[in-house]
Amino acid sequence: MANLRDVARRAGVDPSTASRVLRGDPTQQVRPETRERILSAARELAYRPNALARGLRTRRTDTIGLIIPSLDNLGFADVTHGIQAEAAAAGRLVMVVDAGAAAAPGGDPEGVAAAAYERLIGDGRLDGLIVAFATLDDRQVARLAAQGVPLVLVNRRTIGVHGSVVVDDARGIGLAVEHLAGLGHRRIGLVGLDADTDTARRRVKGYRTAMAAAGLPVEERWSAADEPTVEGGRRAADRLLAGPRRNRPTGLVVASLMSAVGVLAALRDAGIRVPEQLSVVAFNDHPFADHTAPPLTTVRMPNRRMGEEAVRMLVAALQGAPVGDVVVPEPPELVTRRSTAPPPG
Repeated sequence: MANLRDVARRAGVDPSTASRVLRGDPTQQVRPETRERILSAARELAYRPNALARGLRTRRTDTIGLIIPSLDNLGFADVTHGIQAEAAAAGRLVMVVDAGAAAAPGGDPEGVAAAAYERLIGDGRLDGLIVAFATLDDRQVARLAAQGVPLVLVNRRTIGVHGSVVVDDARGIGLAVEHLAGLGHRRIGLVGLDADTDTARRRVKGYRTAMAAAGLPVEERWSAADEPTVEGGRRAADRLLAGPRRNRPTGLVVASLMSAVGVLAALRDAGIRVPEQLSVVAFNDHPFADHTAPPLTTVRMPNRRMGEEAVRMLVAALQGAPVGDVVVPEPPELVTRRSTAPPPG
């Protein structure tokens, strides 16, 4: 790999002159032909500035951190893709920390996330953070924000911290309820997120609001909450199936795609046919939903856009712009597959 001295040697100039020209120093006065000679030499040698040396000078690493609960969550895939793409377009690298995977067996992922905040920022490895792990009242994140650490929350909001990008979760869940009600379902249940996050609360609120708008009753025995995992979906479905058959819901809105996969497995094990006996709609979409049995009807959220907006906000914050709390205006979209049908009977 060519270095600065190689470029200077080919251009016939001093390395300090080549350095100032290549970094666009406005105080460097050189003749146009000398400048072009330096730039041509850099192109011919495929010269790239030394990021470490530049970082020492600018006190920037051009790297942002992304801390997420788990890479296993398919619902977060598009968010991550949006973050990576927008960061690349802005000339930034992304360092991803999977707090769930980094935790020891039986350990505390939130503790891992807290340690990651401290190390990545305290050691000067990152310019800022995108955080997808914040709880409703996250004191660790609030403390970092109070210290002036540049950070943006994605798919989350937390008390006392400004700088967030979310989608309209309530509208997305409402779209699922409206779909089932439109098919004729009257007993519609919810498999929610067992998490102390505003995301979980917004999805529950969307369910209750849509049920009220459709004139449908909300029965507590038709709802269960658990982790947004396949195992969590299984456990929630098992609890819903524990009651008398005549009191079970005929349609389920599942607030996580991974949970919905577990719900389908639990229903199959219980001998309940989907959608002939019970319809299922999952929140968030992924090509994987085409390959479940049956293929899942989902609500597609603008998650990629959410990731892109989070990077734009963080990069602007690093340049001194104020942060805000943004709801992505792009509306959710229902993707109808074969897991929903009119209720039996």
